[in-house]
Amino acid sequence: MVRRTEHPRRRRRRPTPHQPLKSSKTPRMPRLRAGADAKLKKVFAGIGTPEPAAFTPDPYQIEAVAAIKSSDCLVTAPTGAGKTWIALQAIAHQLQNNGSAWYASPLKALSNAKYAEFSEIFGADQVGILTGDRKENPEAPVIVGTTEILRNHLYDAMHLGRSLRTDLVILDEAHFLGDPERGVVWEEIMIYLPARIPLLLLSATIGNAYRIADWLAGIRGRKCAVVAETRRPVPLYPLFFHPSGTLLPFVAPTDAVGKPKLYRKVKEYLTARRQPRISLPGRLPPFGEMLSVLKKYNLLPAIFFLKSRADCDRALDLCRDYTPQNGDRRGRLAHRIRELVAGSPHIARHRQRWHLEHPAVGSHHSGQLPAWKLVLESLMTEGLLDAV
Repeated sequence: MVRRTEHPRRRRRRPTPHQPLKSSKTPRMPRLRAGADAKLKKVFAGIGTPEPAAFTPDPYQIEAVAAIKSSDCLVTAPTGAGKTWIALQAIAHQLQNNGSAWYASPLKALSNAKYAEFSEIFGADQVGILTGDRKENPEAPVIVGTTEILRNHLYDAMHLGRSLRTDLVILDEAHFLGDPERGVVWEEIMIYLPARIPLLLLSATIGNAYRIADWLAGIRGRKCAVVAETRRPVPLYPLFFHPSGTLLPFVAPTDAVGKPKLYRKVKEYLTARRQPRISLPGRLPPFGEMLSVLKKYNLLPAIFFLKSRADCDRALDLCRDYTPQNGDRRGRLAHRIRELVAGSPHIARHRQRWHLEHPAVGSHHSGQLPAWKLVLESLMTEGLLDAV
């Protein structure tokens, strides 16, 4: 046996307790300092809740409500323009005539929100919900659910030789028709839905509405009216969050004819040889500090879209030092959480409950329990959370 020995000059030195490895020191990023470009003063001044006023439907809403009573109807209007009001009027018309309605959306969270909204308007006994996670009051005259569930009901009806038990179908987010993976569900509903059942399509982003309407009329044998609205009642302002914590306009102001261009300071950042970073490579950004910046300019609540469920969960701990609530709001939040989890002991002990009650942030993704997602969605809808 040959024993290997190290040359004295090549012997590796082991660190002593008083001599830590250099790699053990993690560099720290500078804290964000809240700031905003002067050109955003006018934008920030317009943020807030408008004064209460009597509701008057827009002409396009009245036109769509009239159209769906005698034909199919495709409504395209910007987000916040009042498409849901059209759906509510169409559903109310069916209920007044002892009819029924199916409201389908592509997202479980959106279905949950519409179920709560419709239950408050029409009464809990008149509304049911069918998603992959929930099944409540399935025999109600108004059903809210995901588009896949509606397609499955249509399959079952055809297989059994029965007619689908509804007098109106509403497809929200109808632009999913063009989705490479899920668009086939929308296509099958439109193709197989009996022509006697009027179809109301709602979307904010359909660019070829008249072409789709012509196709629908051809396969269903009934007219499809197009009602389009281009005015955006709730303006959108794209902003750029500079790694220093300064908010900048994303695009430069331009006339209606010219194409928008990147704001000068944003372009300078993107073309710089050494760009400052908001976090170390491979690390999540300081969400708590970012929320403090957004809070200063009344830009909360916020929704952050991350690349994985694990990142959503890890982001919560980066908000531990963020303290948004005053005493009154924290009390209301804690009371509402107790109400929402009262009937579910396993939800009441959820490991992320602390983050809801203190930093007022939640992690929402497909890995969460359906009951916990409902808690998050309810709190966010009621304005009690600062971020999801």
